[in-house]
Amino acid sequence: MYKLEQDNVVPMYVQLMQIIKDEIAAGKLKPGQKLPTELELCEMYSISRRTVRSAINELIEEGLLTRKQGKGTFIHSNKIERELGPALGFSEICRLNGLTATSEVIEQKRMNANQTLAAAMGVPANTVVASIKRVMMADGVPVMLDYTVLPPEYISLLDEELANKSLYATLRDQFNVVLTRNRKSIQIVFADAFQAKHLQVKKGYPLLMIQGAVYSPDMKVVHYGDQYIVGDKIKFYI
Repeated sequence: MYKLEQDNVVPMYVQLMQIIKDEIAAGKLKPGQKLPTELELCEMYSISRRTVRSAINELIEEGLLTRKQGKGTFIHSNKIERELGPALGFSEICRLNGLTATSEVIEQKRMNANQTLAAAMGVPANTVVASIKRVMMADGVPVMLDYTVLPPEYISLLDEELANKSLYATLRDQFNVVLTRNRKSIQIVFADAFQAKHLQVKKGYPLLMIQGAVYSPDMKVVHYGDQYIVGDKIKFYI
């Protein structure tokens, strides 16, 4: 077992970080594997809990570790792969990547569409639409904030319990809606306090914002919205 050098000019937490990095590179710690607890690491290396936490927090920031609430800290798994183009829901994307999708509803409400939103959705200004905000998680790790707005014909969804439920599957099963096309823009933004809290990142952390509409075969907007994605957790390909 590696030992930390108390009299080394390199800080103890940096030494621990390097040990964990070396074990990941050597394959001793594998993607998805749970890291020993903070207490276990303290005992293994005869160091303080503060030192362990500093090392773990830095490795989380670097994207090598992932903290799952109530479960512990894990070696970061490979990024979720998502193809640009097809109108796939988050649940389907996770399934294709061998992950379990879950979600938490932050808000479900009726709202009046302003002129910009109404034009994007093809409805008159001030139309009452359904607004749904959710945190989307893959294997319990927050990956995306999803802000969805749906036209009036789907407003009854606000009465549904949508936590841990595929919105696309619900639209298909209850309304016989097929989603075929999407038109979206992608840009980098920086997490505000609300986004940072729900995605478990620092304020100002870079996010990918995907914005736009998804259409039915007859080119009617089924939903319009913004997705704020933790950039180091998803890889897009064309």
